[in-house]
Parts: sequence; structure tokens; C-alpha cells
Amino acid sequence: MGPTLNERFLKVVDCYRENDAFLVKRDGDWQSYPFSWALKQVQETAFGLCALGFERGDRIAILSENRPEWATTDFGAMAAGFLAVPIYTTLISSQVEYILNDAETKVAFVSTMAHLETILSVRECVPSLEKVIVFYPDGLEEDDFVISLDTLKEHGSGRSYEEFAQMSKQVRPEDAATFVYTSGTTGEPKGVVLSHGNFMAQFNALEAGIEGGVGDVVISFLPLSHILERVVDLYSHLHGVTLAYAESLETLGENLREVRPTHIIGVPRVYEKIHARIHEGVQKGSPLKRRLFFWALGVGRRFREAEANGSAPLGLSLKHSIADALVFGKIRAATGGRVKCFFSTGAPLARELGQFFDAVGIRILEIWGMTELTGVGTISTPNEFLFGSVGKPCSGVKLKITDEGEILIRGGIVMREYWRKPEITAETIDSDGWLHTGDVGHIDDNGFVHITDRIKELIVTAGGKNVAPQPIENALKGDPFIGQSMVIGDKRNFISALIVPEKEVLEPWARENDIEGDLIGLCHSQRVKTHYQAIIDARMEGFSKYERVKNFVLVPDEFTQEAGELTPTLKLKRRVLLARYKDLIEGLYS
Repeated sequence: MGPTLNERFLKVVDCYRENDAFLVKRDGDWQSYPFSWALKQVQETAFGLCALGFERGDRIAILSENRPEWATTDFGAMAAGFLAVPIYTTLISSQVEYILNDAETKVAFVSTMAHLETILSVRECVPSLEKVIVFYPDGLEEDDFVISLDTLKEHGSGRSYEEFAQMSKQVRPEDAATFVYTSGTTGEPKGVVLSHGNFMAQFNALEAGIEGGVGDVVISFLPLSHILERVVDLYSHLHGVTLAYAESLETLGENLREVRPTHIIGVPRVYEKIHARIHEGVQKGSPLKRRLFFWALGVGRRFREAEANGSAPLGLSLKHSIADALVFGKIRAATGGRVKCFFSTGAPLARELGQFFDAVGIRILEIWGMTELTGVGTISTPNEFLFGSVGKPCSGVKLKITDEGEILIRGGIVMREYWRKPEITAETIDSDGWLHTGDVGHIDDNGFVHITDRIKELIVTAGGKNVAPQPIENALKGDPFIGQSMVIGDKRNFISALIVPEKEVLEPWARENDIEGDLIGLCHSQRVKTHYQAIIDARMEGFSKYERVKNFVLVPDEFTQEAGELTPTLKLKRRVLLARYKDLIEGLYS
């Protein structure tokens, strides 16, 4: 692989010029765009920015949903030596303003007129901003400040491929490729500066864990502002893989069946939702169908366990073939039926959830990393896999655990710096080059890495006991009746929890048990509370006495990004939730 993203891009478009680079659904039909189309977009975007007077090193913001123009703008910016600065579309205007200012952004690319309005609302507060470029300019009246993508490309047309290749090759591995802003769970976002060399080291690290090439299709639905989605998309493109952009999370199921991807990468919440929908279907089925499902699930679990220990006996194998034909095959067909790898990232996946999907023939491989590591630090593979683990360190990555349990990483994937934050950079990357991740974990005797929690999120009870909330929350979410949970107990006498019921599972159960009411009413029903108490008690087996959830409250409203309760990567914003549910929490301890 070449030393920069630019050189790798030139090689790929040369090899796979007429192969499909993108699939995107427009006007009800999936349309394909070859690598030759991508090259033209990238080339004209790069030369267009240069023609407008922008210079190497300038920052170029992208505020857009996942779509081909996002990728071609990213490659175009890098080809000319600019730095793409991704911005989540879910951010409010003040957060967008902060990033634009902190990065001293010169140009902002936006997908729609609605996103243009966001930029225009903060224009007076961002003195560095000189130009806004709109992908889909519905009724746009262009002026000196705002133009369409087509107009930009007109500025960049007429230049030769040889000129483009020469310009692209001027970028060196040590040159910055992007600023990626952290999601800011504990403070203001920090701009992580990643170089071309960081990305190349990341791709080399992924070679052993992700197999893919021409003919494979990756479905892209996590935001491209998320470093791992961007890395996977870039990695896929630079191996000739086709990228299909899901229309939205709401249409993901339909899109999976339509494009039949070979690789899927999601966060645990996505798999939790799929799990809940499966159980909703089971609950709505006849008693016979329910018995068949749970029989098949038991067979699947025993079969996978026997496989892991060597081989399954003939009788069990025959039962598994029947279970697969009657139950499991239909579940896999809902994902398109040809997925080679499912990956999970962003937070630990509940062990029970992984075991459930494995039983039906869907193995979810966990990845762990962070923006500061250019995405991935450890990875599970089909051949090296353990439930509850995030795999082993990637190739070329060194990992160690401090006496306090913090995970440290060293290697070519470690970021260059935090933009204009030398003190925080020095605190994060020590003099020996070890990046202090802030994650607590351990390495078992077989080399598998287990993540416990974030150092800053550890709970210290009134009795002085340290409690990691994530393992408890994951244990709770392993039950299909529990959609989300947040564990509480810092400086308290015992552990308690906010529980968001999985609506799709609770409501059919309530109807079957003659419990009336909407979701709010169900959360106040004593019979429902008794049901959840039994679930929680069962889930707490295996935890120490001081770690177990002693009290809980059912919360009808799902935690969302829109309410500011989740980060764009769907992590809990604990401070926000603690403040929002302060009265309910106090009631748990009164």
C-alpha cells in the first residue's frame, strides 16, 4: 500500500475504473457510480478549491449525511493538501460554530439548504469562513459567499489527470489529512490531528482483521463524522469495495435486503434494536411459533458451543440444520443473506447479545478504539474471537496496562496531536510515545483485551467501593425487555439504575398479560415493575453484592441525541442524564 491516501486512491481508480464505487438510492431506485465518476468528482473538487485561491493546509468542513459527495469532497480536499473537518449533522448551531472557529475553517461543504441555514446562522461569528458550497442547491441564489458544488467543479474542470496525479503526490505521509473532533462527553470537543501516515498505519493494522475486495459491498450508515465509519469507508474504497449508503437508520432493514451487503459495521444500539425487533416478532407469533423459536435458539447455542470445543455430534448437527432452515435462515435473510462480517464498535457489546446472534449464525466481531488511535486499536476476527472481549491488539500496535488498570497504546496509529492544545496532548501522549486512553481494562492469559469502563465514569460508592457501570449496564441490556440503562451510585450507599423499557417487547407482553395502558402507564404499573425486578435480579447474578442494582425506576422516554442525552456515537452523556432525572434519582435514595 502506498505511503499516503492520495497515492492509494490513484492506484485504485487506475485498477478498478469502471467498477462500482458507490450505490445510492435516489427517487426510489438504487443508482451506481463507478470509480471513474469518483475520480472526475475528486479531481474537479480539488482543482476548483485551488482555483478559488485556497492553499495547502487550509481546513475544509463537511456538514452532510453519508453520500458519495461526502467521500469525493474528502478525497478532493486531501489531493490538494487541504484538511477535511467532519461535522455531525446532529450538532446544534453553537457546536458547529465552535468547531468552525477552532479549526479556523476556510470553506464549508453542506449537503442541503437546511444545513446551509445552520452555517449562515453562525456566519458572523466565524471570521475565517470565506465560502460555503452546497451539494444539492434547491433554489439556491449563488453569490460571492455561497455557491453550488457544480459551480465549484466548473472552476476545476479542464485540467489533466497528469496534473492531478502530480499534485496528489506532493502530499507526504507526515502531512495532516484531517481534524476529527471528539464527541465531548466530558467537556468541549478537541480537534484530533491525524496524518496520512496514521491512516496508512491503520489500514495495515486492519489487513489481518478485515477481508474485502472487488465484489464486496459495505453498507454505510454510521455518520462519516465518526472516525471508525470514515476509516472503514476509506479502507473499503481503497480496496475496490463498493459502498452502499443507507437512506437512514429507519430504513436500514429495507436497505439491507435491497443491497445485500457483505460487511456491516454498527454500534451496540443498532444490534440491540434488531434483537428487540426479533423478539417483538416472536411475541406476536402463535404459541407454536414461539416454542419453535426458543427450541431453535437452544439448539443454536448448544451447536455453537460444541463447535467451539471441536465438533458437534451428528444428532445435534441434524437438529441445527432443521433450526437453521425453519428459523435462523429467515433472520439472516433480513440482513440480505450474504453478510461475511458484522462488526460492533463505540461501546462494549453485551455478552448475551453476542451469544444470541452467534446462535442464529450471525457472529458480531467487536472492535475497540478511539479517534486518537485513527479508529481501531484492537479487533476480533473469525479465527480469534471471545465473547465479552474486544479482540487482540491490531498488527503493529503495542498495548500495555498500567498498575491502575488504564490501557496504553503505542504505534503508527497514534494521533499527531490535539489541535492547539499542547498541554492536553502532553498529558495524553507521554514522553515514551504511549497514548493514555482513559479506558480501564485487562488482558487475559490468551491475549484477549477486555474493556471495563472509562476511568472518569467509575463510580465510587459511599462505602468506598469502585464500581464500573458499563458491565452492569450491558448485563441489563442483555435482556430483550430492557432497551437502555444507566447505573447510578457515586457517593451513594447502593447502586441503582434508570431503565428504559424496550417498547416493542414490553407492550405485546403487557397485552398478553391483560395489563392496560400506554408506555407511561406501563412504567407506573406495579405488575410491570415486579416483572422488571425479577429481570434485574436475574441479571445481577455473578456481580458482587456492592455492584448489584438495588433499586430502579422505569423511564418511558428513550435517551436520544436530539435531547442531548447521547453523543453522536450514541454514548451516554451521564452528566446530562443525572441533571435531567435528578428528582427521580433522589426518589430512589429517599
